Amino acid sequence: MEALALQPDDKLHKLRATNLAALRIVLVAHALGVLTQAIFAGQFLSGIESPVVFHEWTAWLIVSLSALQVVLAVVMARFGGPLWLVIASLFILIAEGLQTGTGYGRFLGVHVPLGAFVFGAVVWLATWAFRKQAVGGARSL
Repeated sequence: MEALALQPDDKLHKLRATNLAALRIVLVAHALGVLTQAIFAGQFLSGIESPVVFHEWTAWLIVSLSALQVVLAVVMARFGGPLWLVIASLFILIAEGLQTGTGYGRFLGVHVPLGAFVFGAVVWLATWAFRKQAVGGARSL
């Protein structure tokens, strides 16, 4: 009679699937956060001053999500995921640190285009994550 306990490969599959699911959640939250930043920025640039406080709070939330994204990308790479995901996530974290600094410094000539780049990069990573499966098949990690 076979034991019902998970085999080592089953545990690895569950770990990969759980990590991929967590990465997907973080990436979607990350993309929504960056999109929300554009909304707050648009309101602020149109003359309404109160959204700037929410823009600041959301910036720190986004930097935190970006750091969590790096951690999840490292875990994924540790268990067979792509190294480029770690590198891309690190660059996005650095870009978001620059975003925060240029926002406080009011360097809008850098802040606005960098925000557009970050949004595109995060959406691209989220799209990639939703097209991948944890293991097996042509779409595996």
